[in-house]
Amino acid sequence: MSKDYLESMLPHLKVVDKTYGDVDQLSEAMVGINPQLTQLSRGSFQGQLTTIGISPGLHITRIQINQAVQAIGDKPPESLMFALPLQPPAPPTYAHDIPLNPQVIFGFDARRPVRLVLPPTGYHHGHIAVSKALFQHYAAMANRYDLDEAFLARNIITPAGARFNPLRNYVQQLFHFSLAPSALLPHLRADLVEQDLLPLLINALPHPDEATSPRPYRRAEIITAAQTYMVANLHRPITLADICQAASASERSLQYGFQDLFGMGPMAFLKVQRLHGIRRVLKTANPTQQTISHIARDWGFFSMGHFARDYKALFGETPSQTLPQ
Repeated sequence: MSKDYLESMLPHLKVVDKTYGDVDQLSEAMVGINPQLTQLSRGSFQGQLTTIGISPGLHITRIQINQAVQAIGDKPPESLMFALPLQPPAPPTYAHDIPLNPQVIFGFDARRPVRLVLPPTGYHHGHIAVSKALFQHYAAMANRYDLDEAFLARNIITPAGARFNPLRNYVQQLFHFSLAPSALLPHLRADLVEQDLLPLLINALPHPDEATSPRPYRRAEIITAAQTYMVANLHRPITLADICQAASASERSLQYGFQDLFGMGPMAFLKVQRLHGIRRVLKTANPTQQTISHIARDWGFFSMGHFARDYKALFGETPSQTLPQ
């Protein structure tokens, strides 16, 4: 299902709304970021990406996902990305190892890669991508010279409701009207959207003496070390003791940390990573030259019955259904 709108009466305004039944397809569609998305919860995946291109230097995106997902990836260096929940995020929802609350703006430090953990109850966020030059232009117009590199390095802030709510409400209304029947589209003019949206964004960002930044999850450092070790050794047989040694952490700390962040233990998380690796291989495999069992063994699965069960439980399809037809 997809809808593409490009109306000549709305200069520079383009609305693209697409639904994806595959986590990797959604990742590829996120132009400029292309994060690696890992589905963590079980079941068929559905993601919706709605993007409004307002001008070459400004576009906003609404992302809706129905599964728990981890997202990791680089940001475009020429833009600033301001993310905010359009619906209250359910726990566990983490950005840069910090639990998110309903009133938060995050991700605007261009030097830090994307790091998100989204809950199994779904994800409904808006992302405002604005060129650095355009952002600084509107910041100067508002005499907000405090919105400099030092402020952007904070990466995540919790503004007061009086600052945050007008921005969130405007973004919600913009997506509502952009996908309404075509008779409503003439009311959306790109230049007016820019002149409304960016001042609301600037105003939502608190002054340095007002800004509060939530604290990272206390076990974040050991979880990151454990993940790094897992990714580097996905094809090798590794044990929980190996992971603990690599992360310099006890089994109990790792179990609690992975359960808090990902809703599963470290070995279950490792299995999910390997299943995703197999799925990406299967998508491009030649069925006449590669067998499912051979690919599964390469990734450490030696019981085909258990592998097929785990694969279908996670992705909602069998390994043979993933193979190119």
